Amino acid sequence: MKRLLPMMLLAVGACTQGPDYVAPPPDTPQGWSLPYATTPQGREWWQAFDDPQVAALVVRALAANPDLAAAEASVRAARALVDKAAGGRWPQVDGTADAGRSRTPASETGGTKTKARTTNSLALGFDATWEVDLWGRLGRQVEAAAATAEATQAEADGVRLTLVGDVVRTYVELRGYQLRLRVAQETVESYADTVGLTEAKFQAGTGSGLDLARTQAQLASSRADLPPLRAELAARLHALGVLTGQHPTALAELLDQPGMVPAMVAAPGLGLPADLVRNRPDIRQAERQLAAATAEIGVAQADLYPSLTLSGSVGLSASHAGSLLELASRSWSFGPSLVLPLLDGGTRRAEVDYRVALAQQARENWRSAVLAALGEVEDNLAAWDQQVRRVQALEVAVATSRAALELAVELNDKGLSAYLDVLDSMRELRSLEAQLAEAQVQAATDLVSLYKSLGGGAPLS
Repeated sequence: MKRLLPMMLLAVGACTQGPDYVAPPPDTPQGWSLPYATTPQGREWWQAFDDPQVAALVVRALAANPDLAAAEASVRAARALVDKAAGGRWPQVDGTADAGRSRTPASETGGTKTKARTTNSLALGFDATWEVDLWGRLGRQVEAAAATAEATQAEADGVRLTLVGDVVRTYVELRGYQLRLRVAQETVESYADTVGLTEAKFQAGTGSGLDLARTQAQLASSRADLPPLRAELAARLHALGVLTGQHPTALAELLDQPGMVPAMVAAPGLGLPADLVRNRPDIRQAERQLAAATAEIGVAQADLYPSLTLSGSVGLSASHAGSLLELASRSWSFGPSLVLPLLDGGTRRAEVDYRVALAQQARENWRSAVLAALGEVEDNLAAWDQQVRRVQALEVAVATSRAALELAVELNDKGLSAYLDVLDSMRELRSLEAQLAEAQVQAATDLVSLYKSLGGGAPLS
């Protein structure tokens, strides 16, 4: 035994089963289809919007959103499981203390009578067990638990990224609906002016009833555009309240006054495609799940071999408290327990094959996540780039239409054109302003989607 124990201890960790995990290299292109600056600025992407409310709402959401709090609790639970798995590699020692009192009834055997007896029993001791990790099974379990905890952390990071993106996007949409509602109300006012002018001409005998009916229909149609916009605006306001961990109308007073649609103050920094592997939470989660699945192969392979457990106990037992601490009351035991897997119907080998297949599946899931992320970034990049071009074109159109309205007003003041020309120019301007507001919102939300697909993206340039 004295020679066997050191040999067993030297074997611990020397025969670890299963493959040692190596992170797979990502197959990514050298750059994106549209180049943008990537100089670090050392700040979060959402801090580059030119509206202080964006940062305030994000900070509040990160502090109070229940979904994020639940995800963070899952991370703490996963880390506790790592500590639990690591504790299994150490000897387990339990202290015991027993006390009892028993009575044996009187009896008679072969003419011999025995009186009833009452006895006491007292015992103190320690029991210890230690599973010697000969084949690295316990070590691989710790590896799997640690990788799983890191995958849970990546999942929580994904919840955080989604939360921030939802807050920014919803706020942008809220400001956009406020702007669109203002433009729609101004359109209603211009149609109302048209109806008044047309009605006056009709009553004076210089206008037709058909023109009056058409302008009245246009006014009613423009008024019908207001309720859906108000409903969408209320929905965004309620969503922001919930996202920030409050009741739906908690932000009504804060956000009641219309504001401009926030825009980024700098060009987006996309980083390199290889940065996705570090930045995207879903890719990091898939990679950590692959690491955990690889470690589980070693756990299954170690079960093919014998397991060795060392156990022992030391204690004191006596019938009276006064003699419990005497040398004669001591007891002890020690010995190894070796379990040899012999016949199991192939279940252990099937478990190994199962874990190998799961690891292969996890590897393909990781590759799929990388490819999907690359495609998502390129799609969002193209959508944002084209939407920016649309915004620029609409800005030119709005400027031209505004100049046309000013000219129409000037001609009308000089008596060189009818007032209907002014109203037509005004309606055209309102229509283009509504399109521009919608395009600005879409460009901002496309940019949010782009940064979400980048995993938060590189710092802004």
